[in-house]
Formats: sequence, C-alpha cells, structure tokens
Amino acid sequence: MRSSRNSNGIGPDPIACPAGPFQPADEYSRLKRGERPYTVVEILRNVFHEDFTRQIQYYLDTCPEGVAEAIQVEGAWDFRLIRLSEPKIESCLRQAACSTAVDLLFTATVEGVDPAAEILNVPGSHRKCWTGQFRMRYSIRLFEKTCSVPIIAPAHCFPYDELTAQDRNITDQYLLPVMRAEDYAEVGRQMLERYYPEALDGPTAVNGRELAKRMKLDVHRVRYEAGSEIMGEVFFDWTDVVLRDRGGNSKTVRVPPMTILINTDRNGSPEIENSTVVHECCHVYLDLLYFRLQMLSGSSVTSHARRTQGGASDRLERQAEKLPAFVLMEEKNTRAEIARLMAARGGVRSPENIYRVICQLAERFQVTRAMARNRMIELGYPEAEGVYTYLEGKRIPNYGCGGAWKHGVTYVIPMRDAGALLMESEGFRRRLESGRYIYTEGHYCLDTEQYIIRDVRQEAHLTEYARHHIEECCLPFSVRASFGGAAFQDAQAARKAPVKDRYQSRYEFKEEPDTKAGRKENELFAEDAGRWGELAMNLPDNIAAAVQTILDLKGITQMELAMRLGISRTALWKWCSEKMSLRHVAAICIALDVPGCVGEDLVRLAGYSFRFTEEHKLLRFMLYNTRDLTVARANEIMRQRGLAPLTEGGNEELAS
Repeated sequence: MRSSRNSNGIGPDPIACPAGPFQPADEYSRLKRGERPYTVVEILRNVFHEDFTRQIQYYLDTCPEGVAEAIQVEGAWDFRLIRLSEPKIESCLRQAACSTAVDLLFTATVEGVDPAAEILNVPGSHRKCWTGQFRMRYSIRLFEKTCSVPIIAPAHCFPYDELTAQDRNITDQYLLPVMRAEDYAEVGRQMLERYYPEALDGPTAVNGRELAKRMKLDVHRVRYEAGSEIMGEVFFDWTDVVLRDRGGNSKTVRVPPMTILINTDRNGSPEIENSTVVHECCHVYLDLLYFRLQMLSGSSVTSHARRTQGGASDRLERQAEKLPAFVLMEEKNTRAEIARLMAARGGVRSPENIYRVICQLAERFQVTRAMARNRMIELGYPEAEGVYTYLEGKRIPNYGCGGAWKHGVTYVIPMRDAGALLMESEGFRRRLESGRYIYTEGHYCLDTEQYIIRDVRQEAHLTEYARHHIEECCLPFSVRASFGGAAFQDAQAARKAPVKDRYQSRYEFKEEPDTKAGRKENELFAEDAGRWGELAMNLPDNIAAAVQTILDLKGITQMELAMRLGISRTALWKWCSEKMSLRHVAAICIALDVPGCVGEDLVRLAGYSFRFTEEHKLLRFMLYNTRDLTVARANEIMRQRGLAPLTEGGNEELAS
C-alpha cells in the first residue's frame, strides 16, 4: 500500500502489480491469424492473457488511498469491484516501437465502506457504491514481443504527458495515427525534422533513397509478375514474394524486414519512383506501431504495406498516399517559393503563369507536375485546377477564369461522372435539356461563336477567349474529394457575360486596422452599406419590381438570374407574375447575394412573415448567410432536412 504523493503533488503515486516486469507473448494465441486487424485490447487479452478485472481488483486491495482519490471519497476503504467498463485506448505516434506505451482508461463501479455511514454504526448501511476513472499504462516491446505489467492510478493523477494530452499525434485502438486534414503539414514537418532537416531550411528536393537510408530502410528495384498493379511495397517481417528475374522467369524471394521493393514496371519516371519510395517511408513513419502490433497476433498477411496504381481505400493507405506531398514539398518553404515565382510574373494568375510556376516547382522539388499542381491548389491557388489537367488519360488544354476562381470549384467533369450526376440532379438535367450547352474538352460550354470554334472536321473546341474566361461560359461543379476519386455536385450555371457587381452582401476584413489598406476596407464597407440602405429605402412596393430593381443595380440580366437559380427564364417570369412563394424569395435572395436586411424586406413585399417553424427558421438563417451559399447547396440542405427544395414545386405557400 502506498500513501505518498507523486511528483506533481496531485494524488497518490501509480502502483504496479509485482508479478514481474515483462511477460512474453503467447506464440499460440486464440486469435485467428490474418482474419482482420486486432486492437490493443484484443492483443493484451489474447496474446498476453491480461485480465483487466484482476488487475483493477488488485489495485483496490493494495492501494485504497488511490481508490478513494478516484471516487473522491476520503477515508473510504475495503473496496470490491462491481463492474468494469470496456477501456478507451490512448497512445501517441511519436514514440519508439521498441517500447510503446499504451494507456487504457476504465470506468469502474466499486463497493466499499462509507466512512460517514460507518460513524452512525447502523448495521448494513456502511457499504456504498461509487464510480471512478482509472488509467492503466502498459509498455509493449513490439520487437521483443513482451509486455510490462500495468501501472495503475486514478485517471486524474497521472502526470501530464503526450499520452494523457491526446491533442496531437494520437493513435487509435489499432495504433494507427488519427489525422485530420490540418495535421498533415505538422506530421510532414516532424518527419523532416527527424530524418531530413535540411529540407526545412529552404526549397529542397528530398531524395527518397537518402530518406530511406536515414530511416534504416533498404531499397531495391525489382520486377513483379506481369500485370501486377503494385508500385512499391515495404515489409515489416520476413516475407516470401514472387518476382521476375532479368529473363522474365518467376522466382520466390525471401524479403527481410524494413525493406522497400520498387516495381520498375510501374514507376515510369524518376519523379514517380522517388515519390513511391517516400510513400513507403511514410508507411514506416506512420504505421510501424500498427504492423508490429498486428504481427503479435501471428498474422502473416499483415507484415507489409503496398502502393498500387489507384491505391487502396482504407485509412491506412489514404494517410500514406497524402503525406508524401507534405514531405516532398514542405508547406512553409513551398508557400514562399510559389509566392516568389508568382511575384516574378506580376502576381497575375493567368493559365500561362500558373503553368510556368507548376513546371518550375516540379523542377525545384524534383516532383511530378501533377504533385506540384495539387500543392498549389492546397496552398491557396485554386486557379491551378484549370492547368495541367488530365481527363480519362488525356491532357486537356489549360484554362482559367477572368476573375477570381472560387475554391472547391472545377469546370471539368468526365463524361461518366456527368452521366451519374445527370441521374441525381434535376437542375443539371434541365440545363442540358435546354440545348444551350455542348460538351467539349471535358467542359459543358455555352454553344455560341464567342466560346466555341469548330475545326475542319466540325469538332468543337473552346475559343482562346473561353479558355481565359471559363466562368462566363461553362458549367461549374463543386467537388467532394475522396481517396481514389471524387464525387461531383451540381453548382450554379456560370455567367454569360462578366458582371461588375458593386453591391456585395458582406465584406471580409483581411487588412490590419489603422493601415492604409485597412482604412480602404472600412471605406468600402461604409459605401456599400450606404448603397444598400438607399436601395432599401427606395424599393418598389411590388416584389417583382423590387427584384428587377436589384437586377438593374447589380448589372444582372433575368437570364443570368434564371441560370443562377437553375430554372428557365419562363419559370422565373411565372414566379414573378404570380404570387411568389417564400421558398422562391429565399432562392432569389441567395442567387442575388443580398444582405439579410434586404432579404427581410423582399419577404415582406412578397406578403410573408417568418413563423417559428423549423422550415421558416432555416430559411431566415439562409437569408443572413447568402455569401456562403449557392441555390444548389441550399436545395441540398433542404432535402437533407426532409423539406421541399427552394427552386422546385409550385408557388404554394409553405405549410405551417
């Protein structure tokens, strides 16, 4: 029994069961080999035969002061375990596999003597039940296949460290990293700090073979069997692999652990091969703990990770597919290099300039142009979406916007994805049925002489003007990115002609206050408020006339408004000539991007007021967030809530 305090003075010292420091793994565990991945808890129970209930009860018997601290009842004693929850697993990526610490958090229900009731000396009333949180820390030597006895203490008494923090570099119950999108830059930087620090000093090409050497990995170029999709593999245990010799004959080779094999048939350039080596290095950095843990089960199929053409769909492969870009093109230095190269071209984000910068980045960092392009998009240059784009294996000509390119928008869609979207989106289907668009070079473009030119075989191509003003003439699509592909969502039809809109619904303040640029932002905001205020004071009393007034002031035609709404001009005329529904008013407010106060005025002019229904509250909230919405997105939100979309249905009023 211990009653001393720990070094932080916050509670009793953790106590370990004295059954021996480390115990070996059972070579003949009860786990089915290779059936599936196993959790830390399953490995502890079935490979090391840990009995968590016995361990906690031992702690109750030997350290009642610690139990009293956990249940926050001073002086309680004589504890007996009633119930123990399944544990929550906590661990950290940044630790050595030679001795990996893993924490298990339990909620325990215990029965003990209540000191307050004991004083009353009433028979049978002095025992009571409480719950408390306990932390058990195991040290697993994954290479030696041994495990320590646990250190046990009240959860809040453990000293603060990386395991208890659980705010960064955490792993899950399989010891796989848990990574959000914003974590990749930090993890890539950590990997470089440890193995390739010179890449943090400035724009530097990372040599995959040198990185592997520093990580104590052997790299071999080999040929796999004909037709193999494998680009590369890394092995964590001795494994038999079928390869081809120089004569093309198959042979079985026993590959040692910590070896990378690169398939020369699938890595067609030095840049792709280098990226594949780095990919396998990332597997080791991210997944070594996972693979070593799985090997404790005796599984023979969890001893290696591979990169294939197209990749796998599970989280393990997604992470290793994404991280190399953050290693090969470290974020801070890449940002600086892009800014320098763009400044040398006057900051103009034309397709020609973006393409030149992509080529220079690829050469500087020794990566593929595709990776350089994708990094530019990730780092705030969405215009790169229209440059160096491949569609169904064929590169399409570069294109760009006349104005700012919206994030998350693309103007290219493969025909097969367009077919799938056609089945899902009525708005997209209506636009194509209008006969005004033609599909060419991956775009759905307005079929007019300004945007389409035909060659001697009468095949359609985008004009030079269209390539530099793609937002005027082509349908845009928002993209939900996913590993190994993307899903397209319907977006609003683009403008037929550029619009210089002086009436904005909201401004973003990016400059520091009390600077020239900051004062200019303030002036623009005040001027815009004045314009909208004057407009609100002079709106006609008729909703149709009020909408037309806003169109005239913003320089938008009825046809443009109809395209933004995803309806025909005839349908828009019908909306305005009959009693307009509240849903239609909300759709027009979103399409015209009017401030919420003006939106409320339009609702009033249409003869409505908001009620306290779920639908009305949602519509009113949309009026005040038009800058963040498109009509298509608003329709999607309505459908997800089981409500009628804004732009479908008649002019009937909403149900209460």
